[in-house]
Amino acid sequence: MTNPAAVGKKALCLCALLVGAAFPLFSGGPPGGAGEEVRLRLKVFPPGAALCVDGRPVEPERIQGAVSSYVLPRGARVLRLQAPGYHPKTVRVDLTGDFLLEERLERSDSRMLLLGETPTGRMPKSVAFSSDGKTIVIALLAERGVDLVPVEGLAPRRRLDLSPPESGDRGYVEAAPVRGRREIWVSQMDTGRVHFLREDGWEPLGSLDVQGRWSKVIALSADETLAFVSNWLSRDVSVVDVARRRLLRVVPVSGIPRGMAATADGRFLYVCLFDTGDIDKIDLTDFRVTKTLRLGPGAKRHIVLDEGRGRGYVGDMATGRVTCFSLEDDRVLSSLWAGSNLNTLVLSGDGRFLFASSRGRNNPESYTEKGPEFGKVSVIDTQSMTIVDWLWARNQPTGLALSPDGRLLAVTDFLDDNLELYDISALGDEEAVAMPRRQAGPPGP
Repeated sequence: MTNPAAVGKKALCLCALLVGAAFPLFSGGPPGGAGEEVRLRLKVFPPGAALCVDGRPVEPERIQGAVSSYVLPRGARVLRLQAPGYHPKTVRVDLTGDFLLEERLERSDSRMLLLGETPTGRMPKSVAFSSDGKTIVIALLAERGVDLVPVEGLAPRRRLDLSPPESGDRGYVEAAPVRGRREIWVSQMDTGRVHFLREDGWEPLGSLDVQGRWSKVIALSADETLAFVSNWLSRDVSVVDVARRRLLRVVPVSGIPRGMAATADGRFLYVCLFDTGDIDKIDLTDFRVTKTLRLGPGAKRHIVLDEGRGRGYVGDMATGRVTCFSLEDDRVLSSLWAGSNLNTLVLSGDGRFLFASSRGRNNPESYTEKGPEFGKVSVIDTQSMTIVDWLWARNQPTGLALSPDGRLLAVTDFLDDNLELYDISALGDEEAVAMPRRQAGPPGP
């Protein structure tokens, strides 16, 4: 078992190297106005973190919500942020003009260790690891394709355009690994197509029109013979033959479909309904909706299944709750609140931990603008259905993925065009679990 202290030291060193290489110096932009002072606006989580500038503590001139304003001398400055229960963080800035800095600190008692961050293309909607765990694939909603990021060093980043330059088509939503074929399938909302990539050399293999409007999530059967694509506007699910990459049929559902999960025996497909908060259950022998689980009102977004324990877990964006239900009789077993605007769920390979990303409260003007708080990633112990760890992400963490070996967690921040990579191997360390720790508790509202 990995020594948590050794992992922590390595992670912190690597984090410093990566952040320093990617963002060596923040600049406040061109000079603004006369005088030798500028205004630094600081949005930091946890709120209330203390600021030292060039080794001296400073107090904010004004606090408005999560943003504190400071009047500081122009020039290169070393900022140090610290708060009880968190690792301090040092950031270098070049204050040549008024400047907004957004930062977050890492909890000192978390067993998730930040390895590094790197910029992505615009609006990273989802994230996936390649079959060998060496490459991170990011579907970009506001670009013409995907980003490919090496796990080792998180650089260099490579853009793989899948839309013809003249088309203007964008809207890439879901990157789904087909591990048995060493392929990545990517859905495109704008065109209703699924694109196929070969992991060996990242060669595009073509695409398929799945005959749906606003195609989003891709889910696979356990044996990877069938792929299912949820189509938001046409309110149906496309069924694709994986080996032949051929559309077999389109199945209507009773609401707006998003997340999906197929049972291991190949009998049923659960489909989250975003507009009602219910779940449709499709019988895969005749491809008909045979049952609707009445779990609404709400906005069901993502679902994962734990066949070993006979449970399913579904996240609701409207209520912020994760619901656990029985796969034997579809009966609700338990539920907990896991964060505002709940997005993606990922289950560890052993079924012990459920990871949930929550975007945080929306901007009152529009959810496409940065809101009053950063989002979070929570770790739920599936046995007790309690939150046992969590971390601050940045603005609207949406994408969430575990590496094939279960040791790494990738998170994408939708409104920051950012990727974060964590070592989570200490979560399963029984000695670390037994160590005295400050109670993690649920994320705040």
